[in-house]
Amino acid sequence: MKRVLTLLLSFPLLFTCLPAFAAARTNGPDIIPVSEIHAGMRGYALTVFEGVKPERMDVEVLGVLKNMNGPKGDIILVRLHGTKPEYTGVVAGMSGSPVYFNDKLAGALAFRIGEFSKEPIAGVTPIAQMLEINAMDASRLTTR
Repeated sequence: MKRVLTLLLSFPLLFTCLPAFAAARTNGPDIIPVSEIHAGMRGYALTVFEGVKPERMDVEVLGVLKNMNGPKGDIILVRLHGTKPEYTGVVAGMSGSPVYFNDKLAGALAFRIGEFSKEPIAGVTPIAQMLEINAMDASRLTTR
């Protein structure tokens, strides 16, 4: 039950980032599709540990979980590296933090893996899925 509550509390933070991700699609960083992401890839994520300044932390792909978050709901499984994420583990405030591979936007941190573990393993929601949801929401506004 606690895990479900953690996930539900994370989603509002994630969806508040969608307008920024949509803007990134047109005039921001390139996007890397899930099909190009594989175990062993290294990249980085940006998150705020203290204050308002985003800090970089290293990210390593452990694998891609296909259809794990519903139909067409892939999750990129990653391990966070660095002094701070290895000390704190993955915390709810990291939700929505952008993740990059080969300097291309892959998605955003969305899930902590492990109920009581401080192991810094997280699930990343692919950006393409977020943009698809954003486009569906926008189309509903124009058809009303």
